[in-house]
Amino acid sequence: MNILVTLDSLHDSGAYLEKSFKLIQKLQGKQVLLLDVVDTAELETIEAVAATFDEELVASKKVALAALVKELQGRYPALAITGSIKTGNPKSCIVKAAKDSQADLVISGSHHYSNVEYLLYHGSVSAYLAKHLPCDLFIIKNPVD
Repeated sequence: MNILVTLDSLHDSGAYLEKSFKLIQKLQGKQVLLLDVVDTAELETIEAVAATFDEELVASKKVALAALVKELQGRYPALAITGSIKTGNPKSCIVKAAKDSQADLVISGSHHYSNVEYLLYHGSVSAYLAKHLPCDLFIIKNPVD
């Protein structure tokens, strides 16, 4: 089973990844793609420095993702774990990555935005994924403090 796990810096990545990999083990997943998307819409608000900042951000995320893949591969040696960084709209990037990797399942998180936050952040990524993914979607709720 091919499983795509979305990464998001706003999540408690430790708890989120722990839940994700417990599910992957239960489902007897074989291949895991960790996908981190740099949302370029957020960078447009700082147009003057966006190009340089975008390159630096992607470079630093690549280093962090490589370290995460190495750590997870050590913890879960039976899984083939890879990582990918994309730039653009997270909604369309995740759908495209799921299609390209022939994912059987996408694991994503939920932010629990209020109605105002929901409108400010251009709508729910989870709702978009549920409608447009070519495979199943499993949403992990962000732990509430």
